[in-house]
Amino acid sequence: MTDLSSEDMADMAGELMAAKMDAAKNQSTMTHLLKLGSFHMEIVPSKDIDVEKMFKEIIADLYSKFGEEVLKINMTDIVKQQDSRHMHG
Repeated sequence: MTDLSSEDMADMAGELMAAKMDAAKNQSTMTHLLKLGSFHMEIVPSKDIDVEKMFKEIIADLYSKFGEEVLKINMTDIVKQQDSRHMHG
């Protein structure tokens, strides 16, 4: 028997997958992108999400937790990301 949190997680995963599939079907769908230092967040547009408010809250939260450090870029992470794009499976 599964508990409620497992069911909630499955529902959220299903909703995320459906949103990604809808976005893939509609190539004109653009995403909202927030990059701050090494932090990267991408949101699929939705009438239920106030992206500007969400991004402002995230920026404020990151800055309150990390201060100026949030603006620094870790070049090792960037090189790893670039290398992984060139790998073929």
